[in-house]
Amino acid sequence: MKNIIKIALITVSVLLLVGSLVGCSLFEQIFLGGYDYTFSDIVLTQTGVNEFNIQFTANCGYDDVDVYFTEGSRISPSVSPIDAERKVNGSNVTFNFTKTLDLGESYYLWLICGDKEAKISITAPSMFPNITLNDDGTANFNFRYTYGVAWDAFCDPEGKAIYKSNSPVFDSTATKIVDGIEITVEEGVIPADMLDPNCYYFSVSTAKEGNMKVISRPVMIFDNLISQIKGISAKITNDLKLQVEVEIPVSANISDLVSEYLQLVVKTDIADEIYVADCVYANGVATMTVDCTQLIYESLWYDMLLAWNGAIVMDVPKAFGGMPTITTSTVKKDGVIYSITSWGPDGAPESEHMLKVYFEEDTTRFVDEICKSYLVTFTTDPTPTLKVVAKFKDNVSAPATLAITAGDKTKLAYTSGTQNDDGTYTYTLAVEDALTAEGNWYDLRFFIGDTAYEMSKDSCIGYSDYAAKYYNSDNTRVYEFREWNGLLKLMFTNV
Repeated sequence: MKNIIKIALITVSVLLLVGSLVGCSLFEQIFLGGYDYTFSDIVLTQTGVNEFNIQFTANCGYDDVDVYFTEGSRISPSVSPIDAERKVNGSNVTFNFTKTLDLGESYYLWLICGDKEAKISITAPSMFPNITLNDDGTANFNFRYTYGVAWDAFCDPEGKAIYKSNSPVFDSTATKIVDGIEITVEEGVIPADMLDPNCYYFSVSTAKEGNMKVISRPVMIFDNLISQIKGISAKITNDLKLQVEVEIPVSANISDLVSEYLQLVVKTDIADEIYVADCVYANGVATMTVDCTQLIYESLWYDMLLAWNGAIVMDVPKAFGGMPTITTSTVKKDGVIYSITSWGPDGAPESEHMLKVYFEEDTTRFVDEICKSYLVTFTTDPTPTLKVVAKFKDNVSAPATLAITAGDKTKLAYTSGTQNDDGTYTYTLAVEDALTAEGNWYDLRFFIGDTAYEMSKDSCIGYSDYAAKYYNSDNTRVYEFREWNGLLKLMFTNV
């Protein structure tokens, strides 16, 4: 392995030395096509959430070239040429075509004519820009590049810029607001005198040392649009559809555009899997559905967002206008559970918590199956201790074991119960040594053999006990109960 690394380093050094002697032409041939043709003026313009118009120029003159666009670094026999529009200007030809792409994935653009060919790698930008207003009258343009992908594949080190236009189509009339923004800077500031709710803003980034340009969807200040939304609801239907309804009165000034522009976007956090649903707008309600059975990754929380004309407006919140948005959170079918949950900062209002959708295998068993009743309490005197008193059903032959787990079935701490005169069992479990990760939500489970039974929060704990904060003896930790999809959890934070 060391020899391979040395050879690679020597090769790169030689290329750098040759490049410094002969100028840029060699590197243009290596990175922008090849010896037969050279690509230039490559522009990727976002036309939808994950749809792009791709335009480029090549010095192929009147050659009868074929254009290919592939996911792999070779052309398989089953791949057909792209039907790209082309405009000839002397020795140069400008091509353009539109493709739906997997964001953050690398593709290859090819030109082939007989034994002549050239190719260049292109990565679809993974970004979801939006604008948030500041109290001082300025606004932040948030580029929202997703994590888990290499940003430098579609942005140079100082390649970010922000443009403003009166038109939703980016053209020469667009005004540059700020450029030279570093790739690691996640937002740019729009001055107060450049803010206009009727104008459009674009993220424009350069890549491949300025030889490629990436233009985002037109982003607006969506506060006016959001203010016309009167309600939002989300549910899982019995036929396993994620259904989101957005109430926009027919009297709203955007009502004529709703059916054309409003969309629901469901995606992974790195946007390598995206579903876009257009809406059906009737009687002041826009309805959008995504088939949950299409989701690929089990137990992964998918983002749920509203988009307008391909630009992200907002995450679907847990509450909107003071009302909860989830109506049906869980549906079980054919051994699979489809659920809506939420995520947000501790202590933040529910309107700032974002809805997520996911599916998982239905392996959950509930303590209510084996217990007539059970009561959970907690104490820190003298040490942090979980106490459970349970009365098992008559058909339960073996008393259960109480355990603390962290997602899987590994018992971090466990205890057997002591039978009382009235037939109940009392469990006393010290938890301080078992709970080692601050902020982690630990499971409280009964086990009979290898079968784990979950505790239902509403069945086993009073409100005052659930809501209390429990400080240990030296006030270095505070323990609190939490609820996740109706299940009781326990966590701690350091003081």
